[in-house]
Amino acid sequence: MHIIDPFKIPVGEAVEKAAELDRLGFAAVFLASTDYESFESRMEPYVAAVKEATSLPVILHFPPRRGIGFPAVGGADAMLLPALLGSDDDYFVWKSFLETLTTLPGRIPEESWPELLLTVALTFGEDRRTGDLLGTVPVTTSSTTEMDQYLAVAVTFGFHLVYLYSRHDQVPPEAVRHFRKTLRPEQILFVSGNVRTRRQITEYLDAGADYVGFAGALEHPDWRSTLAEMSGERPAPSRPRSTS
Repeated sequence: MHIIDPFKIPVGEAVEKAAELDRLGFAAVFLASTDYESFESRMEPYVAAVKEATSLPVILHFPPRRGIGFPAVGGADAMLLPALLGSDDDYFVWKSFLETLTTLPGRIPEESWPELLLTVALTFGEDRRTGDLLGTVPVTTSSTTEMDQYLAVAVTFGFHLVYLYSRHDQVPPEAVRHFRKTLRPEQILFVSGNVRTRRQITEYLDAGADYVGFAGALEHPDWRSTLAEMSGERPAPSRPRSTS
């Protein structure tokens, strides 16, 4: 899935990308950003324009802010509500959920609510920007102990989705494989961060990811050719040659 930053990408370009994603058979359009200002005034026309250009679901993914919880606008099909289990601030672990449920009825009529996707969100590799903003601590991968603790929460409480992300590095494929092995079949495993080639996408899919997100790979003028390359068919797994 392509992740579009509405606070970086002009709406006209987002509309073109959404239409192309639809033509190529992608599953959804993700609108996401770590930073945002004047959310409603920016996002309401942005979401409407993207929805006009595509039949794909439009999914929002933005961090919460104290006082309102997760930002939302009508028109979007779904929104991620991430529980940052690796944060040292309990607001971002669970309190933001409750705040969102308290404030959302006063912001959007209930019939216009996006579908709320309860999500475990975990970061891999050093990420001071996210750490400073949300108190996150990178997942330890030298052993599976910490991952197993997060998996226990995800499975026990029935989260809809687990989101593995790395800003400056890459999520290890072996970590993806470990999560998929324990998650329930209906729980979605989403991976993103520094994904720029079809080979990386294939590696994550083969490790068990349901979806792979990429953003920066298409933030250049020749994004159409890059998107075409990244959306190619998955190569068939190699098979041992017969010795007969």
